Amino acid sequence: MTFNSLFATEIVQNFLFAIAEIPASWYKDYIFDNFYIIEICFMVFYLLEFFTSWWEAYRTKTYAKWYFYPFLHFYDLVGSFPGMNFFRLLRIFAMLFRWHSHEVINLEELSVYRTILHIKEIVVEEVSDAVVINVLEGVKDELKSGSYANQQFMVDVVKPYQENLSFWISRKIMHAMQEAYANKKGDLENYVSILIEDAVNENEEIKDIKKVPVLGSYASSRLEDAISDIVFKVANDLFEDISSEKNELILKDVVYEMIEGIMFSKTKQGNEKLVQELASSVIDEVISRVAVKQWQMREQMWEDKQQKDLEEKRKQREQFIHHNKQNDDS
Repeated sequence: MTFNSLFATEIVQNFLFAIAEIPASWYKDYIFDNFYIIEICFMVFYLLEFFTSWWEAYRTKTYAKWYFYPFLHFYDLVGSFPGMNFFRLLRIFAMLFRWHSHEVINLEELSVYRTILHIKEIVVEEVSDAVVINVLEGVKDELKSGSYANQQFMVDVVKPYQENLSFWISRKIMHAMQEAYANKKGDLENYVSILIEDAVNENEEIKDIKKVPVLGSYASSRLEDAISDIVFKVANDLFEDISSEKNELILKDVVYEMIEGIMFSKTKQGNEKLVQELASSVIDEVISRVAVKQWQMREQMWEDKQQKDLEEKRKQREQFIHHNKQNDDS
């Protein structure tokens, strides 16, 4: 169509008739004068091809929805109309990518393709990171402004997981108590003995028993040992029962009620600020992770690898030169 527009100018016609009169006359009589009819024929052919391909894609369920095809192949549709035929050149790129996906060719061997792919990854990452950070900042501002009730936030976020959270915390408490008590069992026994000894020494009845001739001191000592053993056994059984698996459900229920009382109590005091600070800290941490430029890290890793490869090649070259020099000297 561009050539036809140029041919319509007098200067181009005179030039073509001067250098090639017969072809120029043939073009003017058969193509230029009937150009729009020819364009319509091509347009009908292209549209027929487009709708046939669309029907084939619909019949074979190539895409999830029937209306996806014209959006994904817009270049074929737009390129069917006069003046827009250059859009059909995009089919070349679509064909290349299709061959690449079917492993007919390998575009990754082309530096141009790798550069385009790298730029695409950078653009996608920058845009997606900006969107995510903007959304998270909006959530944080909403929490700070109080437009999203903190109690409702706890209900929406914590309440659905309260059962699993209670079970997880109870298991952690149980295992922590088992490990701590196993390491401190001897210390507890000594502590109980010291407490009982102090209590016995200060008890008036025990002092009276010690005054009994011959057997008083022995009886008070045995009584002190018995009391110490009983108290330690009670404390030992208490810790072992609390941290045993048979009481796991009881401990879980206790933790569940603690979460219920702390997080969802109607008589809460100061929970709003705690929830705001906790949620803001979590969001800030997520934002800091999202803000990390992964493409920069990949580039740095690639540059380090390139530098390492260059160092290896340099060492190999130096070794080769040194080896040749030794051979020449010998």
